[in-house]
Amino acid sequence: MVAKIFILAFLNVALAQELDQLDELIDHLSKNYGSKIGLLTPSNYASVKRILPDGVKPVYVEHEQDLTKMVLNGSIVAALVSGLPEKKYHDALHIFSSNLVTMHSFLMAPDLSTDYPHGNSENLSTYHLSLAINAAQSKMQLKGIDLQLAIKNAPKQLIQAHTCKEDDQTQFAVPNKREAVGLLRDILDSQEIRVLAQGPADWGINDGNYLLDPPVGFYPDFLEAVVDEFKNLSGPDKELYGQIKIRRIFSNKSPFPWYYLFNGTAHLTEPYFILDAPYAGSGKPCTRDDQCLETETGYEKCTGYCRHASRPRYIMLRSSCTSLGTDSKFYTKRNSRESGGSSNSGLVVLIVLLVVFVAGLAGLLKYQELLETFK
Repeated sequence: MVAKIFILAFLNVALAQELDQLDELIDHLSKNYGSKIGLLTPSNYASVKRILPDGVKPVYVEHEQDLTKMVLNGSIVAALVSGLPEKKYHDALHIFSSNLVTMHSFLMAPDLSTDYPHGNSENLSTYHLSLAINAAQSKMQLKGIDLQLAIKNAPKQLIQAHTCKEDDQTQFAVPNKREAVGLLRDILDSQEIRVLAQGPADWGINDGNYLLDPPVGFYPDFLEAVVDEFKNLSGPDKELYGQIKIRRIFSNKSPFPWYYLFNGTAHLTEPYFILDAPYAGSGKPCTRDDQCLETETGYEKCTGYCRHASRPRYIMLRSSCTSLGTDSKFYTKRNSRESGGSSNSGLVVLIVLLVVFVAGLAGLLKYQELLETFK
């Protein structure tokens, strides 16, 4: 009986699965309905939902270190981030690609038009602002500063998937400082750019720790680099835009307050927002429909907050040129200290040892039978 228990325990150890590849994780999730996957935001889940099997339960955690600790203590099967977990945890984790590139950009309110009946009126127009942001970002990327920031904040995997060609600066018609209108006018007059941000939260020191003041990491550095170029912009009149300071407007509200972009509370978002994540309304608190934004069919529906049928963000909002692409990564707990394929080698060794043990045990039992025969 003791030998049988030992054999079963040994088998459990030997056959413990190392989830170190995407297909292995998907297979495990398919066979274990209700398995939990940890993420920082619903947008991260939306970016990979199509490749996950039914029954997966997303768990949202504000801080990346907490997410990693949940993987290590087994309370979730895996976690997903749009970059990499902190380097100090890498030896304890299997990290592998989702095979999906996630696109990011600055987001702004669209201008009022037939296509965008929910858009901003002239005094809050973002057209001139979008020209300036695209010019500033493209200048920064042309200098390779984004790559330098990825190296500075390593490990940070940066995919250069740009929708604007940086080497053709003629495509960016920067408005003259004195002729700027809408939200660009407001920025230049106030010398402040108000940036809508998720959080504050700690997404790891490589991506961004927004609990610190000032925040540190790749995304805070990226925004600062764009604003530095923004300050030095000038239109045909050669008058520089001048000093601009950054003021972040954080929110963890659900639904997210996109209406801050429409009423001028914020000029634009951080550069890390995911383009194809769902937008389901402005999120403005309300008591009746006509307090909400107008849509092609009337108004958003008031359900305590202004909501409407989900659409991709890039359809409902104005996007800058893409800021970057990221290879969204899953990571799981490493059950052995070996990496990737060597976990299979460890399995083979365990099975061989098991076979030797069983053969030895069988021989011992046979020897005992022979002794009984001669008694």
